[in-house]
Amino acid sequence: MAGRIEGRVALVMEYDGANYAGWQLQHNADTVQARVEKALGHLFGCPVSVRAASRTDSGVHARGQVVALDLPRPFPPEKLAPALNWHLPADIRVVRACTVPRDFDPRTWAVGKIYRYCLFTRRASSAFVSRYCWHLPGELDVAAMNSGARYLIGSHDFASFQAAGSSVRDTRRTVRHLFCRRQGPLVTITCVGDGFLYKMVRIIVGSLVEIGLGRHSPDWLGQVLAGRDRQLAGPTAPAHGLVLERVLYRPSLSNCRRPW
Repeated sequence: MAGRIEGRVALVMEYDGANYAGWQLQHNADTVQARVEKALGHLFGCPVSVRAASRTDSGVHARGQVVALDLPRPFPPEKLAPALNWHLPADIRVVRACTVPRDFDPRTWAVGKIYRYCLFTRRASSAFVSRYCWHLPGELDVAAMNSGARYLIGSHDFASFQAAGSSVRDTRRTVRHLFCRRQGPLVTITCVGDGFLYKMVRIIVGSLVEIGLGRHSPDWLGQVLAGRDRQLAGPTAPAHGLVLERVLYRPSLSNCRRPW
């Protein structure tokens, strides 16, 4: 593609979060945002700040994180992603990029997010997937987990599923889809919603696992939801099983101007 681009750009990124203290900049901690801004600084020779759609927690992975930045100078469009990847570590990649309107904000423009959590249920752990799955050496009743998940679909007050440490006051959210699937020893839990509270997906997963292990009946989740008390829900699932799969926009970023 000929010419040069300028203005605001959106990057679709993936990363393995195991080596980072989450997305957001922190003092005395290595984060994905710090690595991305450092790479941009090397590329353009000046500080460049970015804003992401999701502040993924320490250890959480992403396949579809969306990041926005303003280019400090025009740049050849076909070279931006490979140039950034050259300066980034191998566990952080720019998958694609596109120009977006000047007022595009990856967080406020998002209409939903898709998260997926992976569990590995074989007695022996796996040498290949343990970095990305919560290992549970026993069977899970996936049908019971799906029955419990139905209580959480829709618009509800999810105060019972918010971890301590959040300053959010409005705990009402909408979960559009929540379902569990088994493929051999691998069980995946997919959660689609308009937005999520602090560690909400991981607490939902931990609660569904309680049902899958037979410790609670499916209707227990209805009681937990109504109670609006974090102490009523299950444990917080480990971070390494969670992946931000996609951030949803309307119109889709797939239709944005001048993709490459």
